[in-house]
Amino acid sequence: MNTNTAEIKNYLHKLIVETDDEAILMKVQEYFTVLKEKNIDWWDMISDQEKKDIKKGLQQLENGEGIPNEQVKRKVDKLFGRK
Repeated sequence: MNTNTAEIKNYLHKLIVETDDEAILMKVQEYFTVLKEKNIDWWDMISDQEKKDIKKGLQQLENGEGIPNEQVKRKVDKLFGRK
């Protein structure tokens, strides 16, 4: 396991431990279970609404309507009282 893999695992573990939202936890469990059992594309596992939202977001990016990742990260950090 390389350093990046360890960091990802630690981050995912932190996110899971910090949530009490059963719906999120069940979705994560389902996602990992399916991926482990089969070689399935994640796109095939998400709902039609999620696909629609992703396509809309991609179109917005193509139209120059996106928000830079660093700006979003700062907002999220502020929202969660980090940094």
